[in-house]
Amino acid sequence: MLQYIISVLTIGAIVGILSLGLNVRWGWVGDLDLAYYLFVAMGAYVGGALQAGPSQNLGDGSGWILGMTLPFPVALLIGGAVGAASAAIVGGIALFRLRGDYFAITTLAFTLIAVEFLSQNRNIFDGFNGVYGIPQPFESQLNLSQDDYQWFFLGLCCVLLIIVYLILNLLYHSAFGRTLRAVREDEIAAAAFGRNVYSLKLKAYVIGGACAGLGGVLFAAYLSTWNPTVWAPAETFLLYAGIFLGGQANSKGVVIGTIIVVVAIPEATRFLPEIPGHGDLFPALHLVFVGIVLIAVLRFRPQGLLPEPRSRDRDNRWRRKPPPPIVEAVNG
Repeated sequence: MLQYIISVLTIGAIVGILSLGLNVRWGWVGDLDLAYYLFVAMGAYVGGALQAGPSQNLGDGSGWILGMTLPFPVALLIGGAVGAASAAIVGGIALFRLRGDYFAITTLAFTLIAVEFLSQNRNIFDGFNGVYGIPQPFESQLNLSQDDYQWFFLGLCCVLLIIVYLILNLLYHSAFGRTLRAVREDEIAAAAFGRNVYSLKLKAYVIGGACAGLGGVLFAAYLSTWNPTVWAPAETFLLYAGIFLGGQANSKGVVIGTIIVVVAIPEATRFLPEIPGHGDLFPALHLVFVGIVLIAVLRFRPQGLLPEPRSRDRDNRWRRKPPPPIVEAVNG
């Protein structure tokens, strides 16, 4: 039971990193991006291939490229950089002239094209087989037992989650973060004050891509493999549900909401009684419960569990005090 809880918490830490990256795009800037899991996949593919070593193809050209045995920290940084670079390419095209629904449809099209392309071409990342045999981070150096290593990997994911959270929290409260939220509220007004809306949106898009790439490398290391069956556009909608539930633009709420949607609800459905002849009932109930929770939140608490923090004047010295009352002395 303890190992089961550790595995659930590990997945929660990884999806927390993913949701924080998506929150930069949706919560801070207001762009409905449906290509997010594409950048997760690119980081996972590249990071996994850089650790799994050369592929053992069958002489027909199948296998994966970039087969190396780099250390995990190097693969992690490269995976994050690949996620950011992929986001720069997609965002540079989609954000140039598109907004709203057209932007969302375009990003979805990029994801569908990438899924089909990588699935059908076995000489890039081995098609449907994907990259496999990805080593566990630092496993050979630490020489820990399986139980102890699970604790270590959980700690590693939590440390990376905290680092990403703190960095994004600093950005949120910086002038850059305030400018992004100003663009979200009114692009025309932000442009009128001399802000380059396209550049700001693209920077936010790249930051989200970097977080996606980092989370993808961790996910691939946790699964020891990565293939097209693991990533799909539908996964992005679950992350959005977590953001809506936790609170848009609130980092704490986003992490909590995503863990509830992606981890807690599907794990809770496992304890329901089984119905013979309905083996796919639990995945379906997961989506049903997520939909019910999301509808309830949008109806009764649209700001989410933890609303977006607003900037306030925390120093009373700068608050304008009312003038003292004028007392007129009347001499009798």
